Amino acid sequence: MMSSLFSAGTIGDRTVPNRFAAQAMEGNDGEGGKPSERTLDRYRNLARGAWGLVISEALSVSETSLARVNGLILNRKNLDAFKGLVEVFRRENQDSLLFFQLTHSGERSGAFSDRTSLTKSSGELRLLSGDELETIKNSFIEAALLAEEAGADGIDFKMCHGYLGAEMLRPSNRRQDKWGGSFENRCRLLREGVEAIRQKRRSPRFILGSRLSLYEGIRGGCGTGGPDEIIEDLSEMYEVVRLMDNLGMDYVNVSAGIPALTGAITRPTEPSKYLAYHHLRYTKGVKDLLRRENRGLKVIGSAYSSYKAEAPAIMQEMLDKGYVDFCGFGRQIFADPLTPKKYRTGEPVNWCVLCSGCSRLMAAQLNDGCVVYNDYYKSVMKSNR
Repeated sequence: MMSSLFSAGTIGDRTVPNRFAAQAMEGNDGEGGKPSERTLDRYRNLARGAWGLVISEALSVSETSLARVNGLILNRKNLDAFKGLVEVFRRENQDSLLFFQLTHSGERSGAFSDRTSLTKSSGELRLLSGDELETIKNSFIEAALLAEEAGADGIDFKMCHGYLGAEMLRPSNRRQDKWGGSFENRCRLLREGVEAIRQKRRSPRFILGSRLSLYEGIRGGCGTGGPDEIIEDLSEMYEVVRLMDNLGMDYVNVSAGIPALTGAITRPTEPSKYLAYHHLRYTKGVKDLLRRENRGLKVIGSAYSSYKAEAPAIMQEMLDKGYVDFCGFGRQIFADPLTPKKYRTGEPVNWCVLCSGCSRLMAAQLNDGCVVYNDYYKSVMKSNR
């Protein structure tokens, strides 16, 4: 029953030891944008858990647009600290791949940050200029090159969950300059950013991927057919997937929703857990497209935490039917960072119970982790009720 789960896979020309993917989950425990000891402990445990690949929590390319008050910032000033994170990971595990997720928070920036928007200016949001967007693009490029210098195996260009990358792609992005309006303009950040990273990276083995929200669940959002539409229409998002493959990227991490607005889509809870089946549909749709057009982009699926103890069986089915290449877990990496290792050896796994405790900690701008199985986060939750 475990043959597919623990079979080796490939992304680019890199070997991935199994099909378990640890997805980006922000711990909100950095210190001045650098990983703290608590941060390092989290990645040490993920390395011990023997995940096939680990995608870091979102690392901001901007010092002024953070979603978390203790969020991590990848810049030249913090480079040595991120080298230290990679070293901590590698001391425990030489086989798993470690990717750095890069982001700019845009509208999702906290009140303590510079809250900006692509398309509107209000009392809370400042309209980004074209020159600022050019600077942000260059910051993504610089951060990707720093990720390679730090020793990461690749980067995840964050284009999901309501952050700036996703704002760019939306049909509702009707800016009148080169950053909005047409599909080509709305893809400019991704296209020009990835093209520059490919040209400047030190090694062609440095992996390039992106996490996409195929459908955000908002009017004019990703996965709709126009700026005033709400009904799901994935045509444009499939074009984004084709663009990623044409750019020579290595994987797409398929997600959905905006946690702060349409969270039940992104991370279903117990009452809404069957929404997780939409993630399986989205993943299969992307995989079918890539297979039909003989494209090499690999697919990472999302929302497997929603299945709790049934997750391995769902993974097995999706892998055996060829609907996905790797299966991603978010909340489960908080519940039990040792999940793959434990499951393989028959040890009891602490399965996520979908209580949303970690989400509440994140929304409250507190250190974030599992309030069910981890005593520290239990105490954080209790002391802030």
